[in-house]
Amino acid sequence: MRQQNSQIFSQEALDKLRSPEKLDTMLPITTPVSWMALIAILVLLFAVVLWSIYGAFTVKADGMGLIMDSAGVMNVSHIANGKIAHLYVQPGMKIKKGDLIAHMEQATQSADTRMAQYGMGLASSDRDAMGRAYQYDAKRYQQDVAEDVYSDYDGIVDEVMVDVGTMVSAGTPICAVRMTQNREDMTGLLYIPVDKGKRVEAGMTIQLAPNGADTSQSGSLIGVVRSVSQYPITAQGIQQHLGNAQLAQWILQAQNSSLMEVTFDLVKDADDKSGYLWTSKVGEHKMITPGSFCTGSIIIERKPPIEKVFYKLSQWLRSR
Repeated sequence: MRQQNSQIFSQEALDKLRSPEKLDTMLPITTPVSWMALIAILVLLFAVVLWSIYGAFTVKADGMGLIMDSAGVMNVSHIANGKIAHLYVQPGMKIKKGDLIAHMEQATQSADTRMAQYGMGLASSDRDAMGRAYQYDAKRYQQDVAEDVYSDYDGIVDEVMVDVGTMVSAGTPICAVRMTQNREDMTGLLYIPVDKGKRVEAGMTIQLAPNGADTSQSGSLIGVVRSVSQYPITAQGIQQHLGNAQLAQWILQAQNSSLMEVTFDLVKDADDKSGYLWTSKVGEHKMITPGSFCTGSIIIERKPPIEKVFYKLSQWLRSR
């Protein structure tokens, strides 16, 4: 029988069964690849923890507006009604205070002056003639004041808002003048929807994208909030401050909301070609000129992600 078993199993197999081998050898639990994966996961978790503490979620208030010099834009209007007979200015023209802007026709005032002139020939005495002459001079002066429109400012005509033959009422803007007296640093206006505009405060930083600038290449222009309007501004107020009715209307339609007016100053940088500070030192920084349309963003809230997590967690616990 033993000989028969020896023929069925080889001697080597029988020896292995009698003495099991490698009982004292350590079994490999992990491979080097597994260790590398574990280290990568731990590093990733550590980075997430650091980001949740030192990172930030931001809320931005976006708006659009205009860059201008600090002197601003003023509208020239008149105190009387009438028809525009002559215009003496055009966009881009330099004017001074006291320059004639336009001449108006006023049928009623002209008729009164002619009646006073005709009455001079009906005087019955020298004293009556002197009185009628005085009356004519007064009417003539009133007509000159009512018909001639003069500039109250030194500056450059930015826009002419009426044409020859236009009927205007008292207070109607005739032209917009970009003032040149007391020019200092570049400033601007930004219009932001009221829901976020009320959270903007003086001293906050604005990242601006002037018209024609590629922010992906040159970065953003830096401004600082100087002031914020207390109440939403009217369409007439926007038009008056910008000096351009079409731009004011376009901003109102684009934002589709009541707007807060933010006044800002650009930050100067003597080392930059443009003269102002940008978020990036590389790229082409073009010269900034008054009248440039711009969009802008203001960071109104900055919170670490872990604070958001705790806030959501507390809300969830309260709701249970």
